[in-house]
Amino acid sequence: MAGGDRGIRQPSRRCLPGDPLRPRAVWSALRRASQAAGSDVIEPMALIGLLSLPVIVTFYMLRLRRRDVPVGSTFLWQQLIRDVEANAPWQRLRFSWLLLIQLLIAAIVVVAAARPFTTATSELAGNVVLIVDTSASMAAMDPEGARMSLAKDAAHRVVGRLPEGGRVTVVASDQTAHVLVSETDDRAAANAAIDRIGATQLPGDLTDAFALASALAARDSDSTVVVVSDANVARLPSVGIGAPVKVERVGTTDANQAVAALSVLRRSGGAQLDCFVAISNPSGMSATRRLELYADGTLVDARNLTIPASQRSELIVPTVPAEARVVEARLAGSDALATDDRAYALIPSSGATRTLLVSAGNVYLENALALLPRLDLYAVAPDGYAKALADATGAKKPYGLVVFDGFVPSKVPGVPAIYVSPASSGSYGKVGATIDGPIIDRTAPNEPLLRFVDLSTVHIGRAHAVTLADGMRSVVSTTGGKPLVAAGRIGGQPTAVLTFALRDSDLPLQVAFPLLMSNLADFLLPPGDGVLPPSASLGQPIELALDPSLSWVSLLDAGTTTTISLV
Repeated sequence: MAGGDRGIRQPSRRCLPGDPLRPRAVWSALRRASQAAGSDVIEPMALIGLLSLPVIVTFYMLRLRRRDVPVGSTFLWQQLIRDVEANAPWQRLRFSWLLLIQLLIAAIVVVAAARPFTTATSELAGNVVLIVDTSASMAAMDPEGARMSLAKDAAHRVVGRLPEGGRVTVVASDQTAHVLVSETDDRAAANAAIDRIGATQLPGDLTDAFALASALAARDSDSTVVVVSDANVARLPSVGIGAPVKVERVGTTDANQAVAALSVLRRSGGAQLDCFVAISNPSGMSATRRLELYADGTLVDARNLTIPASQRSELIVPTVPAEARVVEARLAGSDALATDDRAYALIPSSGATRTLLVSAGNVYLENALALLPRLDLYAVAPDGYAKALADATGAKKPYGLVVFDGFVPSKVPGVPAIYVSPASSGSYGKVGATIDGPIIDRTAPNEPLLRFVDLSTVHIGRAHAVTLADGMRSVVSTTGGKPLVAAGRIGGQPTAVLTFALRDSDLPLQVAFPLLMSNLADFLLPPGDGVLPPSASLGQPIELALDPSLSWVSLLDAGTTTTISLV
């Protein structure tokens, strides 16, 4: 699916810091104090054995006493003469291989018995939090090899540099943090956890991992955080960590281009499709890539694009057939990362949805719904609702959306529905007493149902106090927490509720009203036949609106079929 920009995630974990002065932290401090650089021996008394070296030299300098024997000539006895000279007592010491070997053997034996050792100050603390980036970019290929393999090698080296008795926590991070091993001093277990790490296809966000590292570092003052990633320091999240942070950067190439955006819109009453494509080039050099567009698997357009360095190229392609259902944008050739060379988009259906408004007469609501091009609006009084539903079913032209204004049917319609000022309880929740003069509380800034909707100047005279059923959530609430606008799914069908009558508010006189109804229509009737969204970021969970009568569904992927039971 086509992806969007990375968002900033809030930390999803909270770790309670422990006492930094507990015995383990004190022991860590003592251990670090004892790790000053230098050398020493474990058995210093064994060094007394070095006194054997001058004894050996003394024995060598003593002359051997031999019996004198007269001979007729000394020419045949030159070797004996040299031996006699060598064994003259207390003469000048001469080089001898035998003496050198004896001294060397004696020195080795004494030094081995003394058990010498050296110490060095480790660059890492006694408690290390090792964060390994596993986002999609880590699947890139560098001249030195696969970037993920380079990252694991760097992580192994960090484990190898741990001080004696040091502990390590291994964290794999893409959009969220995953703890693989926690505060272990078993280097084999830490290395095994690193070997299991693999690159995902999710965008990277180290905010969650940094928040976790901050909590772990707060539990031990003797801590270091090591980050193995292809991100530079400027891109790291600004989460305060009370410990030194070391970055092991891997990856040297940025020779990669990506399909940054893909969307399809219908023009000219649905007779034409305009396909918007954006290709980004984050590398430091301009690049020329061939862009190919496929409609339902058939090539419909191909062109070469030159993308300047650190910029992106955008274009609109009008050659997509109007009857196409799926559009794919593909960059031909290869680059450092193949994952972002493709994007897909589902094309919204061109047909309008038959919509039934059940109302005693509400010109504001009728006009707002009639303005939406996706709706083919029909209106009926509450007493004619059952007949209108039966006639549509008999004609095999069922309604895809029903809007109830002040009326609650005895049976759920089985299609997406909007309930405006419901006077009695229903599948959406339990209706209670009337609230006079409710004040609208602040709304969530990223709420999709309130996109471009400003309710700050809206006044409501009265509303119903509704206790929402399971599956429903409040979109707009009073300062007392009672819902004014709610949305959710009931029986697998999208449902929306306005707990106040339009005539009891000035909302119909505000610009926010048609925008709110348009957003609700998009929620109730999502593109892609209501099953799949037209686009989604890679790794984003997708909620499927399925028929409750289904017992199983099949997922098709690259020729493989996966069947999922729904019962």
